[in-house]
Amino acid sequence: MSNTTTTTITVAPSIDLGRAIEIILTIDNCMLVGLYVIGMIGSILNIITFIQKQIRMNSCSVYFLSTSIIDFWIMNVFLLLEMITRFHLPLSTLIYSTRIWCKFGNFLLSLLPCLSSTYLTLASMDRFCASSLNTTLRKCSQLKISRMIVRIVFILWVLFELHIIIGYDYVTDPITNVTKCQVILGSPTTYLIIDGFFFALYNGAIAPFFLSAFGLLICYNMKRSRGRVTAQQTTRSNRTTIDPIPSTNQIRQVSIRNNSHMLIMLLMQVTVTILFNVPYMTIYLYGYFNRPPTDLYYLLLYIIFTFIARWFYYMNYCKTFYVNTLTSRLFRKSLRQQFLLLARRQGVASMT
Repeated sequence: MSNTTTTTITVAPSIDLGRAIEIILTIDNCMLVGLYVIGMIGSILNIITFIQKQIRMNSCSVYFLSTSIIDFWIMNVFLLLEMITRFHLPLSTLIYSTRIWCKFGNFLLSLLPCLSSTYLTLASMDRFCASSLNTTLRKCSQLKISRMIVRIVFILWVLFELHIIIGYDYVTDPITNVTKCQVILGSPTTYLIIDGFFFALYNGAIAPFFLSAFGLLICYNMKRSRGRVTAQQTTRSNRTTIDPIPSTNQIRQVSIRNNSHMLIMLLMQVTVTILFNVPYMTIYLYGYFNRPPTDLYYLLLYIIFTFIARWFYYMNYCKTFYVNTLTSRLFRKSLRQQFLLLARRQGVASMT
């Protein structure tokens, strides 16, 4: 008898990268349309709600309103043009081949996300000041101060990003005869560091760090305020007489209760913003320092995670209205009143 040894060789199934990318792009098309519709509805309703007198008199609402306006423009500059690229390629080619897009389009692509992150960070600072037990810090949370800061920050970011308008233009390569948007003034490496590395670092690390820090400080201030109120109530209950004139602390506690809705909205916005923003900026920075994987399996994973991170990044600018609606009764009440007022006006108009 002869002994026969059988060897089993397991062959890994080949990866059809082209087919996988085709499926991902199909899902991406659906995600872009869905996010655009959800984001536009949310941004418009957010703006309508924050201009109501019941809410707009709060200093924090100025930053929320500014963020909502910026998110509205992000929907149209980022998502709408992305959809045009997918569904109407000739039109997107016409848009992207103009000097206006080369200068002002890239200017907006860099400016708008930085403004959105900055305004939300300023809202955190405002709520930190409003919840503080320090009188000087509380005075910084005022409507006129927030309006002034919004304008100053806008001007500073415009000036910072002005190099894109000045330094970029369409140039025709004399060898390949290909026209493309590129740096014509200064070092391309400097522009890459500012518009690439700093952009990702600011939105993916610096802004989330300050959001987290001020979020924790707000929670600390709220805990201290509650402890102080409890101590005052205990002291007051032991007195035989009640002071008919409300104390300064009582008035301040009423103000804190009125601001609690803004605090809760902000804390939730900060948490969701960090969760949605960091993955894309991590992928962005990884691509800045590393080449894409050469192995097909790891390249496919890299592509999948890049698309998922980009969806989360776009969700960050779609989520504001829905987070506010879920977390704040004051926000829901103001929105409901606005709809009732609109319905009442339509009824009167139809009767006349």
